[in-house]
Amino acid sequence: MVVKASVWYDGSVSKAATQASRLRLILLACVVDKSSSKDKEAIDAIINGGKVSPLVRRHCLCVLMDPNGSEDEKSVAKLFKVSVTPSIYIFHSSGNVVLAGDRLNETQLFSKLLPRINGHGGDDKEDKEYAEIFEKNRQLHEQRQQTLRDLYEANSNESDERHLRAIEAERYRQILIKQRRKDIVHLQKLREDIVSDRQTYAMIHGKAAHVTAVDEIDEPAIRVDKSKVRLLFRLSNGGSKICDFDSHAKFADIRELVESTMGFVQGRSEIALAQPWRVFESSMDTMTLEELGLAPSATLFVRVWNTAPPRAKSKWPQWKSLLAIVVALLAVAVYWYSNRIVWATTTDLAVRK
Repeated sequence: MVVKASVWYDGSVSKAATQASRLRLILLACVVDKSSSKDKEAIDAIINGGKVSPLVRRHCLCVLMDPNGSEDEKSVAKLFKVSVTPSIYIFHSSGNVVLAGDRLNETQLFSKLLPRINGHGGDDKEDKEYAEIFEKNRQLHEQRQQTLRDLYEANSNESDERHLRAIEAERYRQILIKQRRKDIVHLQKLREDIVSDRQTYAMIHGKAAHVTAVDEIDEPAIRVDKSKVRLLFRLSNGGSKICDFDSHAKFADIRELVESTMGFVQGRSEIALAQPWRVFESSMDTMTLEELGLAPSATLFVRVWNTAPPRAKSKWPQWKSLLAIVVALLAVAVYWYSNRIVWATTTDLAVRK
C-alpha cells in the first residue's frame, strides 16, 4: 500500500520493495536503531520537511529497517552494505544512494529525490545542478502564480468597485424618485393656489371674457372700463364689501361711505392700501382715486383707531337726589327748631310781665 509521509509501510523490507516496484515508486529504506527514539525522530524531521514532504507523499514508499532486527532486515543490510544509523537508503533503477552523517538532511534528500522522480539520475554534481534548475523553475512558477493571484485580486477589486458604483447609482436613483414625488406634490399645491387666486380675482374684478380663438376676440368684451374703479374693502370685524366708484371721485367720498354705511365712528377709522401698504391720511381726501393709484381696482383695509373704552354709567345722579333729600330734611329741622325757640322766648316774656 502507498503511505503518506508521516505513515510508514507496515511490513518487511522485501515486501516494501515489491510494492514500490509494482507501483513505480521510489523506495526509501530508513535505517534506524529501533531501540533508540532519537533515530526515528531525526528521520521523521527530514521526511516531513516542507520541501521533501510533497515529493515523499506522492512518489516514495517509506519503510523502517533495523540492521540488527529481523532476518529479512539483516539480509538486506548485508546485501546492500547498510550499517550506519540513522541513514536513508534510496533504492532506484538509476542507482542507489545512501544518505548518512553530514549528508543526512532535507536539502540532500531533496536534491537526490528530484532528479530520480523526473527520470534522471547521475552523480552528485549533476543532481545538484538539476535541483538548482528545478528550484529556479519552481520559483518562476511561484512568481507566475503570485502574478495570477494579484491579477485575480485586482479583478475582484474592480468587480467590487463596479458593485459599489451600482449601489451608489441605485441610491441616487431612489433620491431622484423621492425628489420627483415631492416636486409632484409641490406642483399640485401650486395648481391649487393658482385656481384659488383666479377665483379671488374673479370675485374682485368679475369673470374674464372667454376667448376661443385669436381671430374671434370681441373687442368690447375685453375692453377695460377706465372710468370705473372697483374697490374691495376688508373690514376689521372680518367682513368684506365690494363697491364701484367713478375714477374721478374724491377719496372723501370713500371715507364718507365707510363712516356712514359700514358702521365706523366718524374720525376714528383708518383706511389703508393692501399692496403696497399705505395709510390714507385725511389730507388725501381731496385727491381723486386715479391720482391715488387705486384705478382700476384695489384692496383697502378699514379698521378703527383711537377709540376710548366705553365709560361706566355715573352713579352721581342717585347720590345727588339722596343729598337733596337730606338737605331738605335738615332745613325743615332747623326751621322747626328755630320756631320752637322763638315761641318759648315769647311765652316766657309774657309770663314775666
